[in-house]
Amino acid sequence: MEGWHGVRFHRPVQATRETIEIIRTVSSGQRLEHAGEIYPLPLPDSAGRALQPMVRPAHVPVYIAAMGPRNLRLTGELADGWLGNAFIPEAAEVFFGPLREGAEKAGRTLGDIDLVAPVAVEITSGAAETAATVRKHAEGYAFTIGAMGDNGRNFYNEAFTRLGFGDAVAEVAELWQSGDKAAARRAVPDDLGRLTNLIGTPEVIAERVRRYREAGISTLLVKLDGDYDTQLATVRQLIDIVGGVD
Repeated sequence: MEGWHGVRFHRPVQATRETIEIIRTVSSGQRLEHAGEIYPLPLPDSAGRALQPMVRPAHVPVYIAAMGPRNLRLTGELADGWLGNAFIPEAAEVFFGPLREGAEKAGRTLGDIDLVAPVAVEITSGAAETAATVRKHAEGYAFTIGAMGDNGRNFYNEAFTRLGFGDAVAEVAELWQSGDKAAARRAVPDDLGRLTNLIGTPEVIAERVRRYREAGISTLLVKLDGDYDTQLATVRQLIDIVGGVD
């Protein structure tokens, strides 16, 4: 947040709540006055004035990529959708529990929220190719585990720990921060690459899609490698696979 966006990472849950409130005010066409703790608008002690947007009122869907329990509860309470990074169908309740709590607080259910699972998709021809591709995606988590976060807080690692990978994540983080990045990549469990993506033969991917559906995911956000023609071919094949899932 501070290195890339230039925004102080201070009280992130409250900042997210206020951002949603401001979006709702602007998109409804109302004059923008917001008595926020993080974003008081107009800015106090300034020459700024409360302005009314020149837009036709419309509902702007808000999706939150929440991982921590507090932000998940906020998502359940206020958001139109959830972007479930690192979602694993077999451990769905790790995320769905707090989401459900927030939704029920607002008189809603999980069915009122678009539950989105971002997944890399790579369709392989057999076990050897599948294993190599899973390994590639697992090793891709090493940077996330080892380099993200600050002051001992890494929200991804905390989420991975709640998903059951705490010991492995601690080892990867220690290796990365000691400078041995190659060993850190090797230490990432295969299951982090396999269970958070759609990798394998069409039959394997069909079974994984079924698990996402049974867990309650409503949308798969597909991430693809390769040039345009390769990506298009993968999407076409994936559509056929999904269409055949009961």
